[in-house]
Amino acid sequence: MEPRVFPHPDRIRYDSQCLTIDGKDTMIYSGAFHYFRCPKALWPERFQKIKDAGLNCVETVVPWNVHEPEQPSDPSDFSKIIGLQDFDDWLTMAEHYGLYVIIRPGPYICAEWEFGGFPLWLKAERPAHPLRGKIWLRTDDPAFVAWGKHWLDAVCPIIAKHQITRKAPGQPGVILFQLENEYDSWPGTKEVRLSYLTDLANEVTADGIDVPLFTCKTKEAREVPSGPLREVVDCVNQYPLWDVRKSLDGAIDDLRKTQPDAPVAISELQGGWFAHVGQQLSDQQDGLSPAEIQNITLYSWQKGVTLTNYYMMFGGTSFDDWSARGLISSYDYDAPIREDGGVMERYQRVWALGHMFQEHAGRLVRSTLADIQWTASDQDVQVGERKAQDGSRYIFVRTDNHTDARSGHAQVKKKDGSAPELDFDYQLEPFGSTVLYLPPGATTAAQGEWLPKPAPPIARPTALPPAVTITKGQTMADPVPQTWRPITLGEPFAAIGNLGSHFVYYRVPAAPGTTLNFKLQNGDHIVASANGTPVPVVLDGKKNTTLTVPNQAQELVVLLENQGYFNFKERIEQQIDGIHAISGAAGPIGFSMGDLNGELGRGIAFSKPDSSVDESKWQSVDFSAAVPPTSNALLTWYRSPFELPTPSPDAWVPWHLHLEANGDGFIYLNGHGIGRYWQVGPQHDFFLPACWLNFGPGKTNVVAFSLCPQDKGVGISALNIAPDSDTAEKR
Repeated sequence: MEPRVFPHPDRIRYDSQCLTIDGKDTMIYSGAFHYFRCPKALWPERFQKIKDAGLNCVETVVPWNVHEPEQPSDPSDFSKIIGLQDFDDWLTMAEHYGLYVIIRPGPYICAEWEFGGFPLWLKAERPAHPLRGKIWLRTDDPAFVAWGKHWLDAVCPIIAKHQITRKAPGQPGVILFQLENEYDSWPGTKEVRLSYLTDLANEVTADGIDVPLFTCKTKEAREVPSGPLREVVDCVNQYPLWDVRKSLDGAIDDLRKTQPDAPVAISELQGGWFAHVGQQLSDQQDGLSPAEIQNITLYSWQKGVTLTNYYMMFGGTSFDDWSARGLISSYDYDAPIREDGGVMERYQRVWALGHMFQEHAGRLVRSTLADIQWTASDQDVQVGERKAQDGSRYIFVRTDNHTDARSGHAQVKKKDGSAPELDFDYQLEPFGSTVLYLPPGATTAAQGEWLPKPAPPIARPTALPPAVTITKGQTMADPVPQTWRPITLGEPFAAIGNLGSHFVYYRVPAAPGTTLNFKLQNGDHIVASANGTPVPVVLDGKKNTTLTVPNQAQELVVLLENQGYFNFKERIEQQIDGIHAISGAAGPIGFSMGDLNGELGRGIAFSKPDSSVDESKWQSVDFSAAVPPTSNALLTWYRSPFELPTPSPDAWVPWHLHLEANGDGFIYLNGHGIGRYWQVGPQHDFFLPACWLNFGPGKTNVVAFSLCPQDKGVGISALNIAPDSDTAEKR
């Protein structure tokens, strides 16, 4: 193989063990923080907690669809690009906090984000018969390559100026740039995949990217003998839950075999996990204990990994309808920094590890794995050792048992038996992991210290403001559209200007007594009415839905609940928008978009405290009634005002909305889309960013909801605005 070539080896390069930045061997302890999942006003709080935890790097993906929601005229047109100044500001803020940055800008990001980060209008650009068979996205098809280049040409110049290679030595900035994300999960021949990856490498290099390039879970980037991909290093992603040892052993050993001249890097080390609609919240899932994040981190370091990046360090929120299909709005992830910015014990573990890292990374970065023999009182306790160049020894002690604590005695000696035995006692919590550090020359455990040292306790306020229970509000039926346009069923919504996954109305001409069969994307849902009266809808299998047109009706109004867009594997390209087909219709299908003139626009308007709302259309509603009132409308609105007390200067208090309701829909606060409500749960608590709230006497807030009936109709049974006692902090 040709040797790897680095554009600026004096500034940044790597070998088989680590990155060398500005002449210093550097271990990277990083965490993911998606700037677009957090209001800009709250970025400093998140950055400060990342910095306080001892990390020296932060990572983000860059969603193309956020920054170019509307379609440009052609790939040379950049007039529709928006919001990149915010991304630029985020990079500047990361540097202000002294953090290196790892960038993953797409075109594909996954990230449990709508359409994997691709703009929805790209669906309309897909040829009817792609050159590569059924797959067009993420291939070397010239049309897709042109659009991908368009995005990279827009985002790369911003990234380029933040590279450390453009800054004075010793200054923080971008150190790594990702070309592709988990490409092993995408179909295609090796020829096409190599061609596409090569195109990406050439494009970003032409756009001024001169820091090292990487991929994750992309086998084509390994064992490349020459050419542009020779300069790319592949990383692994690790989400093993309790199966840390087996999972990491296999992944790390494979990396060492296939990339012997590159450091072992984990681009996504389990910081938590996301939550599916109808399943468990992140912090209710098994295998995400505080001990787990310590165990997986220390085992990575024991194995010689010199770049670890928590995914996520701070998760945040997929506001409005940005969450990928089947996932809830909360992206809390049970990450060390929670959705509302608060911290709990998982953060405390990362803080402790970070302070160990700050003191010992300089020794660990070039340490070697010692060949030792060891014995322990408990059969499931394992011992490993790394030896630093200065003679320091790090004895890693861990257990895979996640149900019982372990306490006992261990001995360590060299494999050949030539070195004196080291005896020590250990104490391990369930799934525990710890390190005995011995400075140079130390021969007994008494001369060492156990790491990581515990983090200081978090001071919590003893008195919090009371929750605001909302028992009364207003309700109205969503107005049926008055303007319709023809639609060809199955064509991409983006082609007719619908750029999201809010509710969509259809008008269906049909003869009285006709039975109509609707083909939908699996999971999507429709409700229908004729002359203002609900029409029963029957689910027939997974994709077929039927209804019978009432005798006196000439047409139906149908409301589609689009449950979002996939983010992973080839199904993101295979998904068909809306209603695929209707058998039995008597004429052209009418369509009304769910765009800013529809449900989303009304939600924003209804939730603004200073907006002018026609009060004559609203009726009073009592949420505390023994039997909550229901509605026969296809879509029903609710709105309620509330006030919050002036914040205390002695406490930092995050707020959330708690909702229990029948129906699916969207939540709006003071003109902002908060997220999506699912009757099946599991999310009933929604983070309310302080920067979107009004505090103090006479300062009004308004929350609005749209709800579409499921099997129980619609209605709100509980609604309150409450402080989060688990994460509030003394100031």
